Amino acid sequence: MAKIRADTGGLDAFINGAKGLIEDIGNIADEMLNESAPTVVDAWKKNIRAAADRVDEHGRPYSTGALERSIKATEAKTNAYGHFVAARPTGEDARGTRNGEKMAYLEYGTSKQAARPTIAKTVAETEKKVTEMMQRTFEQNVDKYLK
Repeated sequence: MAKIRADTGGLDAFINGAKGLIEDIGNIADEMLNESAPTVVDAWKKNIRAAADRVDEHGRPYSTGALERSIKATEAKTNAYGHFVAARPTGEDARGTRNGEKMAYLEYGTSKQAARPTIAKTVAETEKKVTEMMQRTFEQNVDKYLK
């Protein structure tokens, strides 16, 4: 009968690396989110600019750019559902109108303004790139721990 010789040096290193990966998974998730959030913010700003870049009935620019400039992403956070980043309009424009309110008007329309959706368009445009970025970040971290 053949004898099997077990060399556990490689296995021990793998187990220790896996433990380190598991212990650091929250930080890795935050890194993945923080690195990919600017991609969504930039695309959303571009889509807002395209949707709001028009003139009113008097030939004046409709948009001041305040809504576009207000789009920001939070740093990665954790709640009961997991890790997340929120991209959203922040603050108010020069007239005191909340940018979140203006975003709702642009997205869903009003009785005087047609809806010009930008959120779903932004998600569709960035989903593949963001997923690839997050996957790459995850794999780089796995490689650090499991080499």
